[in-house]
Amino acid sequence: MSLSPSHGDRLAAAKLWLISTAAQPGPDPPRDLPYLARALYALVPVPTSEVPRITCDEHWRVYINTDWIETAPIPAIGAELAHLTWHLLHDHAARARDLRVDATTAAHWRTASDAAIEHTLRADTLSPDGLPTADDVGLPAGLSAEEYYAVLSGLPAAIGDNRHGRLTEPGCGSGCDGLTRSHELPPGLDRPGADLAHIGRDDARQIRRLVAIAYREHITTRGTKPGDAWRWTQDILEPTIAWQPLLGSAVRRAVAWTNGNTQYTYTRRSRRQSAVPNVLLPGTRRPVPNVALVIDTSGSVDDHLLGRALGEVDGALRGLGVTGSSVTVLACDTAVQSVTRVRNARDTTLAGGGGTDMAAGITAAAALRPRADVIVVFTDGHTPWPHQAPPGQAVIAAILGRPEHTLPPSPDWAKRIECRL
Repeated sequence: MSLSPSHGDRLAAAKLWLISTAAQPGPDPPRDLPYLARALYALVPVPTSEVPRITCDEHWRVYINTDWIETAPIPAIGAELAHLTWHLLHDHAARARDLRVDATTAAHWRTASDAAIEHTLRADTLSPDGLPTADDVGLPAGLSAEEYYAVLSGLPAAIGDNRHGRLTEPGCGSGCDGLTRSHELPPGLDRPGADLAHIGRDDARQIRRLVAIAYREHITTRGTKPGDAWRWTQDILEPTIAWQPLLGSAVRRAVAWTNGNTQYTYTRRSRRQSAVPNVLLPGTRRPVPNVALVIDTSGSVDDHLLGRALGEVDGALRGLGVTGSSVTVLACDTAVQSVTRVRNARDTTLAGGGGTDMAAGITAAAALRPRADVIVVFTDGHTPWPHQAPPGQAVIAAILGRPEHTLPPSPDWAKRIECRL
């Protein structure tokens, strides 16, 4: 079932009211929000009598009460559309699942997510009637839904009907909290006469990115950055990736690669010896990789961040079974100041404090005996580098710095991990 032409016209009018520029002043002029156009026109309308006004699911379908849309003023329809669209843009359903929101806490999450987007809606005079505000939560405006939820979730929770993973109370729909309602359609169900059954995850991701680009341009021209919406824009367009798992993963991959190298030895009998009893076949052994840690001890390196990075490498090596006797630490400023074998990299005593020349440290690490299979360099990046990689050795460059710093380049032959704190 689809909306009647008259209902479709009222829905289209509400979308135009949201994105159009006001031709002349009036009591309810258009809101001039063109950045929402991509998201608004991606919504898939579904008529229903099971919701009081309008809700959405996380597949970008909006469930519209036909009696309500027939009588509601166009600005009221537009405000509800903007409200639900921001839930979808913020991906509140997925964020609710990350927090394990269920029927007992769904009401708190809806209040929290509504309070987070109300700050953005209020800036454009678009808050629907009854939408919770930051004042209702008792916190400042402009915080994230998670921050509001942390306060609300400590309150007694209202018990809802969560049979079969569904709620009977419509609220804003599963597009807000990820909990399916009884009136919502399954993800892949085609409706007769509909061009599109739902918006898939990849399409939704692209819509969010395009809206974020348009929103940033819009806000820049207006000179304001409303709270959670601005943070959402930054997260979409400039995501912050945790460096700790990247550094640990790089070490594990490098060590695993060297672990694949086997050596032939006559001290161990070959498993195939029984096939040729008159010929002595060498067996194979897999040596434990040797790891060299070259640590920049110049005065510009942040000791706290260095300790965090060393801890990540320690954890990765322990997980791979690399013993302390196989780890060598080289403390280096303009020259190598000390070379020690350690059981835990964080326990080493570092010497130095002058200038920086990691080329000297890498050269010394490459010359170690027994030979280092993996070299991990910890530095702020303000250093000369060797012109080429040590032959047959994997090099990881852990570049240490603060979020506001522009970190220097490193050579292409080294696996670069930016560690910011």
